[in-house]
Amino acid sequence: MDVKELNLEQLQHEHPLTLVDLQLIHRDYIEYDDEYDANNLITMQNFKCICNRCDRRIDWYHRYYYKCSMSSCTDSLHKFCEEIPPTLKFQGHPSHSLILKRTTNDKKCCACFKYHRDGICYHCSTCNYGIDLLCATFVEQNTIHHPVHPHPMISVSVEPGLNKCFACGKKHEGHFYHCTTCFNFSINFDCLSLPFKLLLQTQQFNHRHLLTLSYSLLDQPYDCECRICGVNVEDEHLIYKCSKCMYYVHPDCATQRIEPFLSDFLPGLGKTEKNFKDIDHPNLVHLPVDDESHILSRQIFEGEPWVQERVAYDFHSHRYPLVLINNDTSTPLHDPMKRIKLLCNACSRPITKMPFYKCPDDSCDFVVHNWCTQLPKELQNPVGHPKHKLELDDFFVSVVGIKCDICGLPYNGLIYSCNDCSYIIDVNCAFMPKEITHEAHANHLLTRIDGASSSRSSVSKMECHACRVSIVESETYYRCNACDFYLHCRCALHLPKTIRHKYDKHPLQLSYSPVEDHKSRYFCEVCEEELDPAKWFYHCAECAQSIHSACAPLILQSEQGANSLSDSEGVYKYINIKFGVIEERSHEHPMSLAPGTENDGLCHECGSKLQSHLIWKCLHCNFVVHCDHHSPKAYVSGRSVMYKYEENKRIIKHRGPQTNLEFYPSEMIRPETRDWKVVDNR
Repeated sequence: MDVKELNLEQLQHEHPLTLVDLQLIHRDYIEYDDEYDANNLITMQNFKCICNRCDRRIDWYHRYYYKCSMSSCTDSLHKFCEEIPPTLKFQGHPSHSLILKRTTNDKKCCACFKYHRDGICYHCSTCNYGIDLLCATFVEQNTIHHPVHPHPMISVSVEPGLNKCFACGKKHEGHFYHCTTCFNFSINFDCLSLPFKLLLQTQQFNHRHLLTLSYSLLDQPYDCECRICGVNVEDEHLIYKCSKCMYYVHPDCATQRIEPFLSDFLPGLGKTEKNFKDIDHPNLVHLPVDDESHILSRQIFEGEPWVQERVAYDFHSHRYPLVLINNDTSTPLHDPMKRIKLLCNACSRPITKMPFYKCPDDSCDFVVHNWCTQLPKELQNPVGHPKHKLELDDFFVSVVGIKCDICGLPYNGLIYSCNDCSYIIDVNCAFMPKEITHEAHANHLLTRIDGASSSRSSVSKMECHACRVSIVESETYYRCNACDFYLHCRCALHLPKTIRHKYDKHPLQLSYSPVEDHKSRYFCEVCEEELDPAKWFYHCAECAQSIHSACAPLILQSEQGANSLSDSEGVYKYINIKFGVIEERSHEHPMSLAPGTENDGLCHECGSKLQSHLIWKCLHCNFVVHCDHHSPKAYVSGRSVMYKYEENKRIIKHRGPQTNLEFYPSEMIRPETRDWKVVDNR
């Protein structure tokens, strides 16, 4: 081999060189920091040039490179090409050290057996053994740096293999990069080449902000779900997120790597294709509505097959005949903005329009919807109880806290009961629609599943998408037959589209996920507790005010602490109770039915907390007790009807500080960053 002595000074560039860190802003980047321009992040990750010494590509994954400080010169060098040592210990020739030499291009490298191309080699004069610059820098050429991991990573595999990727937690078949410091730490080539910034603009899923590739969700206080597939995201796996909106997407979903056949069964939040024809469902109820009491009137007057007769009902529990109120401007209707509460004694829903019936005694607040006087006396083949007929009864209006066997909520209005067994349902559940659509899962038909009387879903765990509480086999609920989307019947029917707050001039909209341009935490304006935006809630975008869905009916009370923290999601558990009923009990003064608040303290009889329980409050003194202490023990076929509210609700997480992931990569080819913009292929 014809070689000549080579001095390092002969390789030096004629101008001063500047060391550039291509990942500097990526490693210091904080998603919510507006100091960084997203376009600079995209441009930097897509950076490419050619090394003027080895003729190989310089890219973002090298992290460091040298460039000429003169604007008129475009020379660039790999960091390792500029910093080559004068001597080299090479594993292929362990006997002697190799010396940096200059050689002709017609000689072959003793390591790769290819002709020299760069005119530089490392040579052993004793053995006449020489290798070219590419073989001498083989390890550096195949080493990458990535903000996802603090250590350099190297690809050592020639053929693709099956291995677990620590970035996404899945097994991949392909090339991997491995950490040079951590033992058994790998990342798949596909995950490694994900763009740092992503713009999601497809026909089905569209988000107007750039998403940032994040390496941990340990800084998030809430359970987060992918906005495409609807599946929860892991705390320590790669995720695309928008910090301005709490918008999270799995990388596979965002870059459309998910298997096509799986997308039909995932309860995602994107646009869905309509799977029914309106002409086939003329009486379909579209939810949510502004006033859910109108659902009952529609079901009564449009009819269902098992409704036999519509007869005006005489309320035996009320001592005066009711009078019709129609076009009476002096009688106020239910209006939260004016702090006027007018609830029907039959269905416990607001009375927002005339005509309606009321007691002629001005001191009595007994009022009834017009349609509630037309309830059928009997129901054949009722919801969830097809074996026996049900009869309308108002006997249990005086029994506080009787529990409906369908929605599980306590009730003190009209009921339908079975004379043969202990089955009892409220009038709202008695006329529950068989099919509905909901804005939260638009274009898909939701079918009512009548609990134990219907076949069980093949899914091992069903969770309501509104309150995130598990649905048990005996419950009545709504299900999308096309995908895994479930709703409790109470969450589907009893959460109106909008609510009004006296201290907010705008209506608050029912929200099904974190809202856009709201990057701070959510707190309820009623109970002042933290709010999990993964559960349905009410929000005013103009004023950035939020309210728990279960706290919405408490707006008129203007009392904090009516709900305990575990009762703040889903439907307010006393939504079917009309409070303010005054009765003579064993106490010396009249007592009023009320929901227990934190300010009510402890029960005067048992000494336990009254918050979030049904209570009797004295109107003249501070005497206050749980309802079951001063209510007649009512039993129906041997069962107690006092209500107990016990559900395993998901709570807000308390996490530690965000940490770097430590996983393992592999592969001989260098990663190529994919396109940062996801659009439909047309």
